[in-house]
Amino acid sequence: MLESARMLRFRKGLFPYALILPAAVALLFFSIYPFISGIWYSFTSVGWVNDVGKFVGLDNYRIIFEGEFGAAKIFKEALLRSGYWTVGVVGGQFLVGLFTALVLNEKFPGRGIFRVGILLSIAMPTVILALTWQWMLDPFYGLINFYLQKVGLLDGPKVWVGQTNSPLWPLIVIGIWRGFPFMALMLLSGLQSIPDELYEAAKVDGANAVDRFFHITLPQLQSIIVIAVMLHLLWWWNHFDIIMIAGTVGGEFSYGAATIPYLAWVEAFRWSHLSRGAAISVIAILVVVGIIFWNARREMRSVSTK
Repeated sequence: MLESARMLRFRKGLFPYALILPAAVALLFFSIYPFISGIWYSFTSVGWVNDVGKFVGLDNYRIIFEGEFGAAKIFKEALLRSGYWTVGVVGGQFLVGLFTALVLNEKFPGRGIFRVGILLSIAMPTVILALTWQWMLDPFYGLINFYLQKVGLLDGPKVWVGQTNSPLWPLIVIGIWRGFPFMALMLLSGLQSIPDELYEAAKVDGANAVDRFFHITLPQLQSIIVIAVMLHLLWWWNHFDIIMIAGTVGGEFSYGAATIPYLAWVEAFRWSHLSRGAAISVIAILVVVGIIFWNARREMRSVSTK
């Protein structure tokens, strides 16, 4: 009897692990293994998939930082461009998302419809979204050029993306439009958790709308703002598909849109330098780890001072 009770407890103890085993195996196969193999490739001379390379130590990193050809020639520019892209996109998403959250937090007819409507850009597949924006930015057939010429802001067709000297800001606009709804939803959840009594007491004390925003809303949203901004920084630093699809024309390499993830892909799969592409990706990972470490230390200091 005692033996059967122990066996029953043992089986109950194994049951939760049996449930998470498929997810753990999938995570190991699709995430951890490519992550570790990518780090290993960065220390080898592998040129393409299934190529047999040898261990070369830090040579790939040295070539990236000191070389004069291929990705090494534009690596530093791509690193700065990635920072410009990330700060521009996340900053724009925060401003637009905060404004949207403040509007959707007010009571007005049809508020639920608008709350659902802002989710359209999230629900739309990124490939379709990027191709649609690429068509809208087309110099001859796109809606943007058409209407700008209609109102007299353009004299003729303008090439917005895809050229060597094309600016990055049109792609930043696409990134803001793609990601601001999720930022807005996170901030809206924080706004709805603020007690109405705080605003009522501030009104009694004579605080206007601006005072209430800076002295109640922003301080109460501080934690959710930090979490939302940190998550978006990590996501959009490594973002690839919008730049790859909307930022190039005819699949040609665009120096004006060469961020670190895009440069890593081109170096690895177009220029057949898989090991150098892996090295660029490892450098991008180190930046992400640095952001996570900085945020963790900041959170630990804030907790210790309370």
